Amino acid sequence: MNFRRIPFFSHRIAWSRAGVIFAFTYALFVPAPAVIPQVVLDGFEILGFALLIIAALGRVWCLSYISGVKNDVLVTDGPYSVVRNPLYVFNFIGAVGFGFAVENPILAALLTTAFAIFYPSVIRHEEEALKQAFAGRFARYCDAAPRWFPRWSNFHEPESWNINPRQFRGGLLDAMWFLWAFLIWEILEESGALLWIRNF
Repeated sequence: MNFRRIPFFSHRIAWSRAGVIFAFTYALFVPAPAVIPQVVLDGFEILGFALLIIAALGRVWCLSYISGVKNDVLVTDGPYSVVRNPLYVFNFIGAVGFGFAVENPILAALLTTAFAIFYPSVIRHEEEALKQAFAGRFARYCDAAPRWFPRWSNFHEPESWNINPRQFRGGLLDAMWFLWAFLIWEILEESGALLWIRNF
């Protein structure tokens, strides 16, 4: 089953991209509250950058497991053995990390709220589709792997697995959008363009 062809999942992809645009636009035009000391914001930036690294590496890890399989395969190894939605977990880490990395805890809070509102319904719809596609096997997988919080005692991985190089290469840019966005923001900040944009 190609889930990208289901209207709901196409809309989810569109909304995810819209969220990226919103986060970056907010970071450009809305600075952090002036009452927050700069030393605190610097600490947020370090924390955020660390979260961005974790998110990017985690998404690449997930991509390495799903880029070499067909749409009708239920992946339950690697990151998918400890949690059912590892990509969304790393998306959350990356979104919050981006808010902190651009020294804007308000943005981090907004992204956390948006994630909490939007993604539970996404998960429910996806799991309904997976139940129809994989029936009893998916039910057993749900019993073994939590939806959100990793159960590391479940971790297992195969000796080897196939990766589709074209799909993997194509997904790398998308997997690390958090870092690309932060890099662009840093360039704008260091060049003085960010201050110009906010004062325009």
